[in-house]
Amino acid sequence: MQSTSYPELERILEWFLGFIKPVEWCERKREIEKRLEDIHRPKKSHQGAINHQSISFQKHDKMGWTMSWYLYLAEMLLTEPTKYEAMQGARVIPIFERLGADLELLHQIGGINEKVERLLSFGKKGILEPDATLFEILVALLWKRNGWDDVSFKTESTVHKEKTPDIRAASGNNEWIIECKRLNGRSEYSEKERKKWLRMWIHLRNYLIDKRIPAIFEIVFHVELESLSDDFLVKQLAGKLPFLSSQCIVISNEQLQISFDTVNFDKAREHLERFSVKMGSSQLCELIAGYRNPNRGFTHVVLGGTEYSGDGRSNNKYLTTMDFAAGAFWHCDAEKSIDKKARDTRKRLVEGFDQLPKDRKSVVHVGLETLDGVLVEKKRYERIFNTVMNFDNQGKDLRWIYCHSFQSYSPPEQTWFYDETVSYFNHTEFTEQPLEYMGVMVTEKDISIDGVHWLRDVP
Repeated sequence: MQSTSYPELERILEWFLGFIKPVEWCERKREIEKRLEDIHRPKKSHQGAINHQSISFQKHDKMGWTMSWYLYLAEMLLTEPTKYEAMQGARVIPIFERLGADLELLHQIGGINEKVERLLSFGKKGILEPDATLFEILVALLWKRNGWDDVSFKTESTVHKEKTPDIRAASGNNEWIIECKRLNGRSEYSEKERKKWLRMWIHLRNYLIDKRIPAIFEIVFHVELESLSDDFLVKQLAGKLPFLSSQCIVISNEQLQISFDTVNFDKAREHLERFSVKMGSSQLCELIAGYRNPNRGFTHVVLGGTEYSGDGRSNNKYLTTMDFAAGAFWHCDAEKSIDKKARDTRKRLVEGFDQLPKDRKSVVHVGLETLDGVLVEKKRYERIFNTVMNFDNQGKDLRWIYCHSFQSYSPPEQTWFYDETVSYFNHTEFTEQPLEYMGVMVTEKDISIDGVHWLRDVP
């Protein structure tokens, strides 16, 4: 799925903003831009290296800033694209466009206005995880797209605190109860591993800047990163790098493998003579390394000239000249690392199961993002399959489990690219399938795509 124009986005954004007082939205945007200015304010760095900090409004979100950020991304793409954050927008804009494409059907879902009103109440009424609520809305829309006459959100009890299912779908006397569970982001282990990598990178980065070695690395760790010291990489490479000038494998042992190449400055300068490149974009990755690999982490350093495009200083910084650059693709294939990152859905599935009624046909939809590469996703898929096929649904009429795996990309030549794999399971005697097509994001014409998306070529 990809997009080149945004009429669906305009429709859904206009509808969403209708739930917010204009003065409150203006204040929200000002606060977001203040935060962005602080994130991008020039800070002291090693020999003037240009740092691009990741943008996040999710941690410690007590007042709905994450949803505000999502709306801001949509508005900037439509009105001030130089301020648009493509990598994060690729997670959000496709969801908005999916909702906007079927806005008329969305209006036919019972309780949708109340659900969206709570989503956009900015934390005042308890919705602090918009990804989970957006997933519920996508699932409700999926059932409506499948032709179910009466689709509605179940009203949570204000008297009793027990959880209730999310959605009811019915046509005539045929009724299904639907529960939704969304896993958010990467696992805690993945975040710790990434932070450890950044500590290791800082030592290597400073050495590369000091010695002016424009290296591009492919690093595969065969052991957990936490077992290595923060200065491990620079100690391993410092005696070797001054003598390298062409592509080669520098190190290959039980701990890691490191391949070496150099930045193609001629190609980069040729590009920058015609175009400026946004800081933190996938285009900058391609400019420095010569290629992209969304299945690997990529960290870089660049020294050069920059300018701001448009008004303000909020996420609109562009590279104009490149004096020096270096970078590294990295991942860990250690069995323990893969095992800890491949989170299972069992906990969420049990939570959903507990909320189902005892005597009514039910399904559970689970949503998650595939963020950790092929090895992790292969392991996770095996775990999910084993969990579902051995899940004890005694006492409830749980008939189907749908697992929606999502992946977003922001290639330089496209605004976004979004993929979804749906795995569905039924290990009971029931064979009645309530959904003709099952993708909450991909459309009916996309469901014939073979295989899981993490094994296909990346865009």
